[in-house]
Amino acid sequence: MHLLIAGIHTRPAVASAKRLDYRVTAVDYFGDADLRFLADSSRTVVKQEAFKSNGKIEENYSDEALISLAENIDSDITVLTSTLKLNKKNIAGNRPEDIKNLKNKAYQFKKLKSLGVKFPETEFVSSKDKALEIIGNFGFPCILKPASGAGGRNIIFVRSEENIPEISEEYLIQRFISGTPLSISTLSTGEESIVISSSFQILGYKLSNTSDFIYCGSIVPYEVTDEVETLAEEISLKLKLIGWNGIDFVESRGEFYFMEVNPRFQGTFDAIEKAYSINLVEAHLKACEGELIDRPLTKRFAVRLTLFSPHRSLVKRNLLGITHDVPLKNSILEKREPFTTIVESGRSRDEAIAAAREKAKMAYSCLEPI
Repeated sequence: MHLLIAGIHTRPAVASAKRLDYRVTAVDYFGDADLRFLADSSRTVVKQEAFKSNGKIEENYSDEALISLAENIDSDITVLTSTLKLNKKNIAGNRPEDIKNLKNKAYQFKKLKSLGVKFPETEFVSSKDKALEIIGNFGFPCILKPASGAGGRNIIFVRSEENIPEISEEYLIQRFISGTPLSISTLSTGEESIVISSSFQILGYKLSNTSDFIYCGSIVPYEVTDEVETLAEEISLKLKLIGWNGIDFVESRGEFYFMEVNPRFQGTFDAIEKAYSINLVEAHLKACEGELIDRPLTKRFAVRLTLFSPHRSLVKRNLLGITHDVPLKNSILEKREPFTTIVESGRSRDEAIAAAREKAKMAYSCLEPI
C-alpha cells in the first residue's frame, strides 16, 4: 500500500506510516536529513546542501509550491498534514473543498456560537482604522492575528496603538485573556468523535529562541475537565471534522475559552505517540474509514520542543539519531528559523522537561555562528 503524505512538515507522520509497513512518498517543505532517511521517496521545497542557506520560511514557503510537488504523484491513499487544497480523490481526512472554511476563524466562530462556546470578545477587521476603533472599545492589551493562519506566526500582542500595523487582509481582534494555553486532540468520523489527548502548549519559550505566541512545543498529557472534553467532541461534530484534528483553548480561572480549531495534524504528534503508545497514522486512517480506536491510557509524560536557530549558523554536527527534524550537516540556518526537534519522555512531567532541556543544550552546541 502506497501512502502520499504531504504538508509543510511530514516527518512524524512518515515515521509512523513506515512502522505500519506502508510505502511512503513524502512532500514536505523542510527536506530534513531524517525525512530523506525515513521516506521511500521525497520531494521537498528546500534542497538542503552543505555550506548553503536553507532559507527563510516566510520568503520561500507557499501552499502552491507543495501542491505543485504533490499533484502528479499516484498513491493509494493521500494524507495531508497541513491544510492544503490538493485536488485528489483519495484524501484521508478533511475534504479539500471544506478546508478553506475550516481554517477560517470567522467561519469557526460563526458555526460554534450555537454550542454556547465561551470565547474572548472577538471582532473581524480588514483595515487599520477599523482595528483602532475596535481596540478603542476593547482596551489594551489585546490580540491581533490573521483570520486564517497557524503556528502563532504573525500574531501581534497589542499594548498600544504603535503596535498596530497596516492591514490589507482580514484579521481578528480579541480581548486578551491571561491563562494556560492548551490543545485538545480529537479523532472523528464525521458522525462520532472522541478526545484522545490534551496538552499544554509551549508558546514563545526562551530556550527555543522564540518570542510572543510562536508555537514551539507541547507537554502531554495535561489534565482538563470532562466538560471541556465533551465540548471538544461537540465542536468536532459541529464542524464535521474527519480524522485527527486539534482544538485550542485558554484556561483562565477555571473557565475554558475557545481559541481556534486546527483542521490538520498537530505539532503534538510525537509527544502523543510517546505518552500514549499509539500510532497516530493508524488511528487517523481508521477514523477516516469510520472506526474510532479506544481512548488510549497515559503511559508516560512526553515533551516535544522545536528549537530555533539563535543566529545565522553552520550545522557542524550530524544529529541523526539524537534529535528529530535534523538539518543536513554543514548546511546554514538563518536566524530564528526552525533548527531541530527534541522529543523526550519520563515518568513525571518534571523528568520529561529536564530531559528535553538537556537535549536542547546539547543540540545548540552543534551550531556555529557565522
